[in-house]
Amino acid sequence: MIQWMEDWPDMVAQNRMEKRQNREELILDNAGKLISEVGFFELKISDLAKMCGISVGTLYGHFASKEDLLIGLAVMAGAKRAQKFDIARNHDGSAIEKYIIASLLDLRFSIDHPQLFEAEYLALAPSVWKRATPARHQAQLDQIGAVTEMFQTFLNAGADALGISGDLPERTDRARNLNLGSWGLGYGINVLVLSEITDRHYGQELRKNAVNILCDALADLLIGAGWQVDDAHQKVRSLARRYAAPATEMPQP
Repeated sequence: MIQWMEDWPDMVAQNRMEKRQNREELILDNAGKLISEVGFFELKISDLAKMCGISVGTLYGHFASKEDLLIGLAVMAGAKRAQKFDIARNHDGSAIEKYIIASLLDLRFSIDHPQLFEAEYLALAPSVWKRATPARHQAQLDQIGAVTEMFQTFLNAGADALGISGDLPERTDRARNLNLGSWGLGYGINVLVLSEITDRHYGQELRKNAVNILCDALADLLIGAGWQVDDAHQKVRSLARRYAAPATEMPQP
């Protein structure tokens, strides 16, 4: 009995924390639904609060502003995206193959969840994160940092396969530059795939063939970096068919 009484304050605090976390997840889920319907700029906090069955004041107790809400949604989207990267980590193959698979899965996620990618994209704007709470923005930075480190780890481990030689600082710099270049490539295609401007210039070609376009671009980038493998383009496309095809086209186990 005495032990139960001593544990009671901790149990109450944990229960409150769980309730707060569950409410925050509800807010973010409904925010994603509203944004997919009306867009972020037309999102009204009062409508979101009503949809969640809470007061506006309670909602602001979780998210200090619309910008804070957007950062929170981007962090949630990033967490869902990061779960996909476990597939790359668990791939029974080379570090370069893992890097390729992670790049392809990144694009596949954006194609399958455009409203979540939009939140991630908008959340990078200084006009958004500068108005978010520091803790929320730091969570965003930590998450991006973890993903960047994962890609860098793959490239560092695959340095020999890429013909990256020299002393350690030089190898590290070359691998880091390759990571930055591949990030720009992948992120750029993510943006272009979901852009109306792209449709006006290329019709539906890029949208329909985005994965194959990224495959060829990745192969060219790796070949230029020194990757020596038989039929690099075919190898990358083979990994795409295995890991990044639409769900309806994925091979059955």
